[in-house]
Amino acid sequence: MPGKRYSNRVKFVFQLNDLVVLNLSYFISTFVTKYNSDFLSNQKQIILILFLNLLWVILTSFGNIYAIRRVIKIDEEIKRSFFVLLFHFLITTLIVFFSKQFVFTTSEKISFYVIFATSLVFWKIISLKFLKLLRIKGFNYRKVVIIGGGIVGNQIQSFLKSDHSFGFQYLGVFDNNPNNCMNKNEVVGNINDFKTLALNQQIDEAFIALPNSAKHEITDVIRFCDANAIRIKIVPDFMLYIKPKVDLDFYGSIPIIVLHNEPLENLGNRFIKRSFDIIFSLFVVILILSWLIPLLAILIKIDSKGPVFFKQKRTGADNHDFDIIKLRSMKMNSDSDKVQARRGDKRVTRLGSFLRKSNLDELPQFFNVLIGNMSVIGPRPHMLEHTTQYSALIKGYMVRHFAKPGLTGWAQVNGLRGETKETEQMEARVQHDVYYIENWSIYLDNKIVVRTILNMLKGEENAF
Repeated sequence: MPGKRYSNRVKFVFQLNDLVVLNLSYFISTFVTKYNSDFLSNQKQIILILFLNLLWVILTSFGNIYAIRRVIKIDEEIKRSFFVLLFHFLITTLIVFFSKQFVFTTSEKISFYVIFATSLVFWKIISLKFLKLLRIKGFNYRKVVIIGGGIVGNQIQSFLKSDHSFGFQYLGVFDNNPNNCMNKNEVVGNINDFKTLALNQQIDEAFIALPNSAKHEITDVIRFCDANAIRIKIVPDFMLYIKPKVDLDFYGSIPIIVLHNEPLENLGNRFIKRSFDIIFSLFVVILILSWLIPLLAILIKIDSKGPVFFKQKRTGADNHDFDIIKLRSMKMNSDSDKVQARRGDKRVTRLGSFLRKSNLDELPQFFNVLIGNMSVIGPRPHMLEHTTQYSALIKGYMVRHFAKPGLTGWAQVNGLRGETKETEQMEARVQHDVYYIENWSIYLDNKIVVRTILNMLKGEENAF
């Protein structure tokens, strides 16, 4: 089957190019740190190069990062490569430390991995976009059909035709009762006709979109596909009632559908996010807060009576309360735990107005991040009063507490911050927060950080 054979060639090209990138990165890093290109004359250097290549081949084989997926998500592909790169770094560090067979100084190692990581990201983006272009041009395709019409069949049909970069050559719908099909023009025959076409056209994949009641037809199609090496994709008829992103787990042999896909349930992802939180927060605390907080503390004391810091109970991950830390921006009042700040709020001090508009009042929350009850990126934590209020009004509100709250989040960089006068405004926030939880990636976190900084520099309309 041409589509499959071509996929194998693409996989080989990806593997080969990663090794080329690795070796070029090593050559450049060695030249930068040693200022010469004579390292190939050193036997230990040659052994090290061979080791780095062999280790990368072994790790990528286990990591399965060259699987050619139909629906390409570049950020997920980069994340998989970074996992392998992290293990490559750790294993190399241990081997070099305990073995005398390698010459790899700290400066050489850091230089190599920085150049390799940067080059790898650049190569992945270019190569995956090129693969999408190849598919649009008609290469690296899969011949596919749909068994079963109706709403479910129509939805998968629309998806297959929506983007040619998926590499699907869609041949039509097969159903024993064409009247079941919403789009009768797409019906090319009954299920027996599918069998004939599948053999003549060398079909690669069949999407079964029949209802559960059609057990006989489903069983018959599965047996035929298994006997003729045709891959089967079953689209359940209850998909209309579940969200676009779910996880499938198994309790023994029982399939369990988990409605909310949570990347941060993965231990490796939590390690990456926590490492990012600690490194980023320490950077801010040491280089910025160490001198800025004392300066702002003096100004706050001069501007109004009261403490420098303001603590308040907020709802955190898994619905556990915690004390959030902020620079005080209001006069002392009894409504701070109940009433949101609004435009022209008389409780806000003169200095507090500047602190709130510039987001400087939030800076002490980097200590919350270091403690571990917050993250740099996540849903903004709400007052306990508002958690009680909105959980009763908004469907799925409490889902936002599946993740640690953050200093900034996907909702905030999309303009959803400040006072929420209408329930619809909070619903929009919740939708963005749930999207973040279900689509987390280190790429998305960095994107939010950059957009937050840009918003702070240009000023935000809803910051008051």
